[in-house]
Amino acid sequence: MPTKTGSVVLKIRRRVRESTDGSIKLILNQKESGVIAMKISKKLFAPILTITSTVLVILLGFLRKGPDASLVKLGVLTLLLTLAACLYIRYFESSILNKKFAKSILMLSYFSSIVLLYLVTDPEITCFWMIGGLVVSMLIDPKLGLILQFNLTFLFGIGFAGRPETVLQFLLMGVLMSMLSNYLMQKSTVIYAAIILLSTNITLAFIMNNFVFNFQAGYNYISSFFSVLLILTASFLFCRLYQRFGLKHIMTLSKESVSGGNDIYEQQEAVQTTEQAETEVTEDFRTSWELLVNPNNELLTQLRNYSEDLYEHAIMIGDISGRAARAIQADELLAKAGGLYHEIGKVRGGSYIEDGIIIAEQYNFPDKLKSILRQHNIKYEKPTSVEAAIVMLTDNLVSTIDYIEKTKKYKYTRNGIIENIFQMRMEKGTFDESGLSVKDYKLLREFYQKEFNHRYLDE
Repeated sequence: MPTKTGSVVLKIRRRVRESTDGSIKLILNQKESGVIAMKISKKLFAPILTITSTVLVILLGFLRKGPDASLVKLGVLTLLLTLAACLYIRYFESSILNKKFAKSILMLSYFSSIVLLYLVTDPEITCFWMIGGLVVSMLIDPKLGLILQFNLTFLFGIGFAGRPETVLQFLLMGVLMSMLSNYLMQKSTVIYAAIILLSTNITLAFIMNNFVFNFQAGYNYISSFFSVLLILTASFLFCRLYQRFGLKHIMTLSKESVSGGNDIYEQQEAVQTTEQAETEVTEDFRTSWELLVNPNNELLTQLRNYSEDLYEHAIMIGDISGRAARAIQADELLAKAGGLYHEIGKVRGGSYIEDGIIIAEQYNFPDKLKSILRQHNIKYEKPTSVEAAIVMLTDNLVSTIDYIEKTKKYKYTRNGIIENIFQMRMEKGTFDESGLSVKDYKLLREFYQKEFNHRYLDE
């Protein structure tokens, strides 16, 4: 599961429905303290982040410049900017704090960036302070990372009397870093994303310095280039370490939780009454699909570490399946999740269908998603849902078209391949139990013909 939030929600739902007589009360009484501790932790996070960052800015400003009236202005600015970030988390993205180490990563990144902003001799050239926002974008949430980049840039502009042109440059670079954060995490795309950022930084610096490309302009282009390069390299390495060691630690805790271990996650499963539990399940269950389809969650990260090709295949199948489901008004998120995880069992190295079901059980996947893992391959079970049929079709079409065009053994058009596969599935009755209507069948065929002729697998 991407985080423990979805796992906890689904466990509550299962226990509430299966428990009888006094068993629910027993669970609730045993776990109530865990819920209270979690709520207190979240309530304390915002004040700690806001107050600490404000004190840190004032202290570092005092050490750098000595007593100055502007320190009060910087302190108030930091307080307001950090408070705005905390309000964003609370009202728009509260679930991100449920990610393992999210609060620690956020505080460490933010505080480190503030320290770097004041420690470097020339923060305009050696912009190491931008690393915090980038790390948050890569590991927690791109929008939150962008907010931190804005906060730090405003601190730079006010605290160091930065030129308006330079402030604008850093704002644009912050936006671009957040937009490319997902690509900076992947080995297959990090070089391309880095080239885009480095070239953009130099181009913006050139423009902001009135198209003067020499040291007489008062701007060291070489130092600026290597500063951004070091930021990108350090962020990438930090993320790889997190994926290797941090997510491995999470996986261990997940297994202990499934086997009945009394760890912190098990303590967070309680709610005060059965009705409150059902309400919480209903509200959080809607967001659990969004967590499942997040390409940065721990299971998909494991898949990417296992095989870049397999990961890219899963992303493609998930993307196409989700949009195919939307075309016939089926469950888009279920189809997308089915495509993303249809081969997740391959990370175990055995029978990928059986191993995929084991992983799905460990991470408490919804029953509909488990069914897709079993039914996307015709050798096991026929699809019993529209979404399972869509994932099977998408996987079949992508694999067949890719194989034929790479081997060049057969000369078929893509439309011909799609027609043949649809005809074969209809004749064999593959989708008889899926609930696909004749109209759905026609719409899906038209969708795939348009999709494969215009977007994917182009040579």
